[in-house]
Amino acid sequence: MNILFFTVSAGEGHNQVSKTVAGYIKRRHPNHHIKIIDTFNYIHPNLHKIIIETYMKSIKYMPALYRFLYNRSEVTDSSISDVSEFLNKILLSRKLSKLLTDFKPDVIVCTHPFPAEALSVMKRKGKINIPLVTILTDYTIHPSWINKEVDYYIFPSENLAYKIPYLKIPYEKAKFFGIPVDEKFNITHNRSKLCNSFEIENTFTALIMGGGLGLGNITETLNYLFAYDIDIQLLVVTGKNEELYRYLSRIQRPNVKIFGFMNNIDELMSVSDIIITKPGGITVTESLIKELPIIITSKLPGQEERNTEFILNNSIGMVANSPNSLIFCINMLKEDKEKYNFFKQNMSRLKKPNATRDISNFLLSLCKENKQ
Repeated sequence: MNILFFTVSAGEGHNQVSKTVAGYIKRRHPNHHIKIIDTFNYIHPNLHKIIIETYMKSIKYMPALYRFLYNRSEVTDSSISDVSEFLNKILLSRKLSKLLTDFKPDVIVCTHPFPAEALSVMKRKGKINIPLVTILTDYTIHPSWINKEVDYYIFPSENLAYKIPYLKIPYEKAKFFGIPVDEKFNITHNRSKLCNSFEIENTFTALIMGGGLGLGNITETLNYLFAYDIDIQLLVVTGKNEELYRYLSRIQRPNVKIFGFMNNIDELMSVSDIIITKPGGITVTESLIKELPIIITSKLPGQEERNTEFILNNSIGMVANSPNSLIFCINMLKEDKEKYNFFKQNMSRLKKPNATRDISNFLLSLCKENKQ
């Protein structure tokens, strides 16, 4: 069976979701053929570079503009559709047609709205007739993800089901499997042994992260905590942000340990009691599975603001917009066991630890149907 994934390198989440599901299927069905396409890079590497750089600079230097466009498109979305139609005319249709002819996928999976829209354009024009599945990667349903030609949507939570009638999504197309993350997050570790392996104390610990790219206000957060000399252990992950890693590595404090890019975030979460982070969809999902209450100190405009609303509305974390509120949040979660356990219980109720397995099995079932 052939499964084709389309992603976009806007942050790490879209790619990670594709790799997680593809890896799960490949490990269990090594004879299946799986291909992951980075859509913009596939169209043209220079175009890919321009788009990604523009996206990253817009959320960093013009967050208000990005927020405005995101919020406006929640009500009247047409931008992605227009761009997809244009690129289909000049670039994408021919390249995609050749790829689909050569690979002959039994199912196509999109983890970003652009390729989902681009493929929907092809379906509208009768150029393809292949099951098309979209996996959403944040705790919201933005209209840019919705296309009538998509056969199935995989949503992160039933709590978003209220949007389905508003967006005119046939309910039979909705699958609430969750956001897929590596199954190793389901493993229960021996905390004492892990603490020994990391050479840290087995005490109340905060994990500080900024996603795979090390974004957010990690340095400012640490400065706040140092100024208040708060009595907790701090584990800081800088991700792929090498400059930040070099800068923070100069810190010499007995209760602070700095890590660069890690493949075992699940283990760091297992030795932590809370996570201080920006609310990327993958980070929120991993925290949910590990039942690690969340404190948000920064957020990107758009989807991460919606993730923040999901966190607050479901009482699985708190927001700290100032040094004082950060200290307050930490102390509450450290000292108020009833509040802390309330958050953990809500996380236990919301989490979907079998999302990767359920999504993979669903995709395989679609492949079998398409073969018949």
